[in-house]
Amino acid sequence: MVPVLTGYRRIEYLAGAFVWLAALLYFWTWWFRPEHFVDLFGFVAVTLVFGWVTLLPVYFLAVFSRACKPSGPLELAAGSRVAMVVTKAPSEPFSVVANTLNSMLAQDVPHDTWLADEDPSPETLNWCRQHGVLVSTRKGRADYHRETWPRRTRCKEGNLAFFYDHYGYERYDFVSQLDADHVPEPGYLREMLRPFADPDVGYVSAPSICDRNAAESWSARGRLYAEASMHGALQAGYSGGLAPLCIGSHYAVRTAALKEIGGLGPELAEDHSTTLMMNAHGWRGVHALDAIAHGDGPRTFADLVTQEFQWSRSLVTILLQYSPLYIPRLPARLKFQFLFCQLWYPLFALFLALMFAMPIFALLRGENFVAVTYPGFVVHFAPATIVLVAMFYRWRATGTFRPFDGKVLSWEAMFYLLARWPWFLAGSIAAVRDWATGSFVDFRITPKGRSEVDPLPLRVLAPFGVLSVASVLPVLFIGDAGETRGFYVLAIINAVLYALLLLVILVRHARENAVRVTNRSYRPAMAAALLATFLLPGMAAAQHGAEGLEALAWGARRVKLFEVRYSASGAGIGGFDTRKITFKPRWLPGS
Repeated sequence: MVPVLTGYRRIEYLAGAFVWLAALLYFWTWWFRPEHFVDLFGFVAVTLVFGWVTLLPVYFLAVFSRACKPSGPLELAAGSRVAMVVTKAPSEPFSVVANTLNSMLAQDVPHDTWLADEDPSPETLNWCRQHGVLVSTRKGRADYHRETWPRRTRCKEGNLAFFYDHYGYERYDFVSQLDADHVPEPGYLREMLRPFADPDVGYVSAPSICDRNAAESWSARGRLYAEASMHGALQAGYSGGLAPLCIGSHYAVRTAALKEIGGLGPELAEDHSTTLMMNAHGWRGVHALDAIAHGDGPRTFADLVTQEFQWSRSLVTILLQYSPLYIPRLPARLKFQFLFCQLWYPLFALFLALMFAMPIFALLRGENFVAVTYPGFVVHFAPATIVLVAMFYRWRATGTFRPFDGKVLSWEAMFYLLARWPWFLAGSIAAVRDWATGSFVDFRITPKGRSEVDPLPLRVLAPFGVLSVASVLPVLFIGDAGETRGFYVLAIINAVLYALLLLVILVRHARENAVRVTNRSYRPAMAAALLATFLLPGMAAAQHGAEGLEALAWGARRVKLFEVRYSASGAGIGGFDTRKITFKPRWLPGS
């Protein structure tokens, strides 16, 4: 293992971290001034949000500082037996798997190539015979189609369990497993096997780069860009004393270690549960930063929603059902890491929901959370944000993003982050309900390959329309917000953002796919809904936008954005009805 940050890169990293921490200290020392305190509830609520936003990067900084990657020649024990296996579900076309199999066969390390097919057709079996591919199938085996883990039906774990029980444990020392759509690059297997030279390494993770359809799907690009640092830099950091996380699309195992822990872990997120079980049994993991395989991202927004919901549900289920058994066996640093990872989905959803609700709540209660001006906040908060963004660009320059050219800032990633928190929240709640009631559900496999798609269902679109309308209604119905007038603008911005998200979802779905529409009223209904979601924020901006901007701009010492004129008061006239606000930006002379 060699460190990722060496020489001037490490000096640059440490200097950037120092500047960022100084900017963070600048913000927080200002924030905690006594004169900013209004009441306990408001101050604590806003402080928690900004604490999450500003302190979360500390975790990334600390982990990435230890980043390392495998190096040197492949040095496995003499006679080591190696296999590669790719899984296939009935819904996945063989044309997708054939591409992966051909790339597996072309790897330059001697190995056996396997297809774990749920229901192989005669054509599939014939192709495999012609190309020297071995086939494993649990078709007709009720003992491998159980309703619950282990060997669960309609689940990748059950499919691979049959392979390992009948072939993997007995025939092989190391197995690299891939999803149907993940095509390995030349040299992939060598990179995956290199860490196993250390006898304490039980598994090897690898970057999940779902970019094969990125040009065709904004949903795929959004996730690709948002997670580029996680699949590269963060995972490489976990190799430096923490636990790299297996990502289900592809990873490798030492079969002796897998057999010792009882096979692949439970749940849809069997990658995470397997990682947890490996570490609980004392096995280490390594992230193969340069083991590159390219897969498909979500083809449609509905696929994205399905995956985000299922992953959040599965991780929280693992937290509630299985972590109490395995977490106590871990050292303190790994206890923190795994609990943080399993709590990531509900925490992300909770804080995004809180940030969304704050303008609404401020308008409803008519009191500010803290006594700070917006210009003052921007002046003190912006430096840490700017430094952090600059650091991300420099981290990408180290070549540790996966993909290496993943965008730091993009509209796709922004809307992706906005779109997923409601589904994180729904998945987390569903997991708690399942745990409390003892129920469980089958998982849905998102389709691979290209074909016609259905219109996006209402249940996928409705949350964003509801969020947009919920944000703008207080602006429309609260005529005098008093000291909280600045929240008019923030609420309108939220409403516009979710209206734009809804527009992007619908327009891109129509452009990127062949959509089969059987109901003639679908398109007019969607157009009317979109018009309403944009019309309401427009009305709110016309009604309260100017006074909201005036309130936000208060405290800018040398800049004045608005001119306020008062009309003569008369009987029944008073308050804000006597004020006329005109947008007239200008510099004020110094004192």
